[in-house]
Amino acid sequence: MPSLKLIRQTNSNLGSTYPEIVAVMLGATGGIGAATCRELVRQTQRPTLYIVGQNEHRASALVRELETLNPAAKISFIQSDLTLLRNVDDVCRRIVEKETKINLLFMTAGFLSLQGRVETAEGLDKMYSLQYFARMRAVVNILPHLNRASEDRELARVVSVLGAGNEGHIFKDDLEMQHNYSLQNCSSQAISMNSLALEHLARLNTGVSFVHVYPGVVRQTSIMSNMGQPLSTIIRMLMFLATPFTISVRTCAERQLYVSTADLFSPHGKNRKSTETAFFRLTSNGEACPENPMLSGYLSDGTLEKVWKFTEAVFQDVSEKNKVAV
Repeated sequence: MPSLKLIRQTNSNLGSTYPEIVAVMLGATGGIGAATCRELVRQTQRPTLYIVGQNEHRASALVRELETLNPAAKISFIQSDLTLLRNVDDVCRRIVEKETKINLLFMTAGFLSLQGRVETAEGLDKMYSLQYFARMRAVVNILPHLNRASEDRELARVVSVLGAGNEGHIFKDDLEMQHNYSLQNCSSQAISMNSLALEHLARLNTGVSFVHVYPGVVRQTSIMSNMGQPLSTIIRMLMFLATPFTISVRTCAERQLYVSTADLFSPHGKNRKSTETAFFRLTSNGEACPENPMLSGYLSDGTLEKVWKFTEAVFQDVSEKNKVAV
């Protein structure tokens, strides 16, 4: 397990290692995403950040703060509802038109809700879409630019901050969560599908590294804001009582910056075997997650292939619906 001292020391060298990093930060107007933007801007010389989210007020304050932290940074905010895949496509198109290559795609977009299944205009559940479909759609859209960075021997990495190590049951006959929907089932399936999809993409894009990381129990985030006022208040009280067992959002961000940039997690990093893909499942401390027997089974019994085929079918179906709606 890397110590916080080592993490901070490694991060402090980013200015010379990656002086002009280009990063796309999905869902980064608050919480872990915003805090990671702060660390990235602090530690690099001339970063270019594309911050994507819905809250324009919070984003404006964040952009001003980042520009103060590093006047050489180029910060752009794109307001978008990422529950809709057509919006993900639009955001990615706008970014790739401006950049020849991208070094980092960092994804924290998401929320938790007890409201039950709430469908978007594209027929996908909002929570499930943010946790899985929107993320994978962004990865697919950005991959050509990540591969270009890799070809130039630069950092090329995808980081999905969700729930690595907590993979659970996948309803193979209900991958869209139409019939078995609950907060637990949806989150567990999205976590498992993140790991499977990123493993699949790592096999096809050997110059890019893919990281699925569990952030831990983090203070000062808004992920519970959709749980309703009474429950949100109770959760905040419990978080206060559990403070010794939680981490601050800044400490979490320091760790996220480390897993996003450290050479240890590159396709050719230290101690990597040539037969291994550059897909990493990491705990909140930045160490490898223990082997998950259920996930191992999904990797070998054809579930991985079924999940990705389903994902592509959803992308195609949504694209066709959006063409008709125009």
